[in-house]
Amino acid sequence: MNPNLIPAVDPAGLPGPPWLFHILLVFTFILHLIFMNLTLGGTLLALVAHLRSGGRRSDFRGVLAGRLMAVNNYGISLTITTGIAPLLFIQLIYQQYFYTATILLAPVWLAMLVLLAAGYYAAYFYKFRGAPARGEGGGLWLGASALMFVLIAMIHVAVNLVHAQPEKWASLADGGWSVLGDPAFWPRLLHFVLAGIAFAALVTTWWATRRASDGSDEETNTAIARWAWRWALWTTVLQVADGFLLLMVLPRPVLRGLMSGGIATLGPMTLGIFAGIGLLMMLARVSNPVEKPTLVTGTLAAMTVTIAIMSITRHQIRGLYLEPTLAQTSFQVVPQWGNFLLFVVILVAGLATVAYMVRRVLVSPADGADAA
Repeated sequence: MNPNLIPAVDPAGLPGPPWLFHILLVFTFILHLIFMNLTLGGTLLALVAHLRSGGRRSDFRGVLAGRLMAVNNYGISLTITTGIAPLLFIQLIYQQYFYTATILLAPVWLAMLVLLAAGYYAAYFYKFRGAPARGEGGGLWLGASALMFVLIAMIHVAVNLVHAQPEKWASLADGGWSVLGDPAFWPRLLHFVLAGIAFAALVTTWWATRRASDGSDEETNTAIARWAWRWALWTTVLQVADGFLLLMVLPRPVLRGLMSGGIATLGPMTLGIFAGIGLLMMLARVSNPVEKPTLVTGTLAAMTVTIAIMSITRHQIRGLYLEPTLAQTSFQVVPQWGNFLLFVVILVAGLATVAYMVRRVLVSPADGADAA
């Protein structure tokens, strides 16, 4: 490729050692994924539940759709908030690659703001003008919200593939749509979508199981738990299959680097594969999750750990994509420990606030049909 296409590194330098920002990027991205999975997967699962219920709140799937979107009224905000830090760290570490990718895909990258606002408003329209408030209807708003979030996911997948492959920038300059033909685009997008649905389904099962165990509307919560558990099972089956497909469509140099990287790369990838298979075994063991609340909690915890492990592998794959050009790049380090300390304090305070909010919801849940 033409090395002149890659911009020069920012002469201001990095405000700390590179390894620190790699750790922070992965950590904050994992936090973002948790809420992103609830937003993307939860909206898609709510749409399916709404359609299967005939748009009626009287059906247990209609109740499920209302619960998921009630959670998403907060989840969308937390998805946006937790997405800021990893976005900034990507721009810091991969500045000359990420900025170029967003310029090459500028129209759709800027359109993401419009899509996000539209998806957010559509979610509220469903809540106040659809089944949750009126007992039926609102499917159009719910479908619009789901579509907006899927389009946003497509944009992020495209930008991440483009910034990791500078050798394709020249061809993309004539038409950004060619990124849709990348062998990894659709498997990667599907991997995120399936993971989101599976995670949202497990969270739904866990919550319904908890409510049923407390004696709150046992019939409805048991039906919700069983229905969502099946969705968690089958989307996980598809996700494991898609994961192997995604591995096979990686460029040969990237796959070779992954396989020859020793324990550093093979360790997380192997753990992720075994964790996925373990999840399938746990999910397949249960037909009525309400009868095994401890296993439901353990399965949700195992899926969260799996998401964290696979995030590490995802970050390593990005590094292998960029290895030929990164090897020729050197960053000047100009530490700014005061700013870093301020970031840590704000991060800890933010996490503590979110943990307090979640604890209040679990200890003192709202009552009534609209309780999430």
